[in-house]
Amino acid sequence: MLKLTILSPERKIAEGITVQSATLPGSEGQIQILPEHAEMIGTLETGMFSYIPASGSPVIGVISSGFFQVANDALIVTAETFEYSSELDATRAITAQKKAENALIDPELAPALFRKYELKLQRAIIRQQIAGKSTLDI
Repeated sequence: MLKLTILSPERKIAEGITVQSATLPGSEGQIQILPEHAEMIGTLETGMFSYIPASGSPVIGVISSGFFQVANDALIVTAETFEYSSELDATRAITAQKKAENALIDPELAPALFRKYELKLQRAIIRQQIAGKSTLDI
């Protein structure tokens, strides 16, 4: 089996839990990690993250940019943010989407701020999508 650890600057989300598989939003596209996966290191994009515990139903969350490492049947995920679907507030995500869209229409917005609001918009949309998912959807 695969051991999963998820870390963010705010908290340790999971440490060494046994999973059948994990699916994450890699920079090259979605990637599924299974037991005995080849060793690798990669970057993460904002998107849906899911894993299937050794016993139990799939777990879904939203992850922001970060890194992952696979080695010796262990997957370590280090992300800027991670939220389980149960922690998501769709109303708050809609508000965040509107704020980001309003900021992005400013023609004088500095490039760094444009990127910041672009990422906020992306996270808000994904949070809304995941907040509406059930474990049967993955």
